[in-house]
Amino acid sequence: MSEVARVSLSLGRRKKRPIKITFVPLVDCFIILLIFFMLESSFVIPHGVELNNSKKEENKPVGTTSSESTLLFVELHKDGSVWLDGDKLAFSQLRARVPRVKGEAKPVIIASDVGVRLQTAVDVIDVLNARGYSKISLRETQQFK
Repeated sequence: MSEVARVSLSLGRRKKRPIKITFVPLVDCFIILLIFFMLESSFVIPHGVELNNSKKEENKPVGTTSSESTLLFVELHKDGSVWLDGDKLAFSQLRARVPRVKGEAKPVIIASDVGVRLQTAVDVIDVLNARGYSKISLRETQQFK
């Protein structure tokens, strides 16, 4: 009977295996995430206007008017004033002062102060669209000061 007791006791015991911590599943997850974000970022296409016009600016004679420049710049301020290429004017004068598009339209940047109503910017965009401008970018005026 002692043999039976010894055999039954040995069957109930399990040998302890050492605990192994593997980083392979963790590395696999990081590689999958890395590939996902790399593929996702390659589909992002930046939209904007190329402002590096140094070659065009070098050939431009001194004292050119805004109609000869390569960019139309509109500023909207909190006090309700509208600036077109550095000239202050009322919103009612904007339609008469914006030149009509002849040939290829120049890009337009609308810079707005914080606190300017969105409807004011939309009204300016409508005026520019009516004059034939389609490449319009919105910015804060703080970026240009």
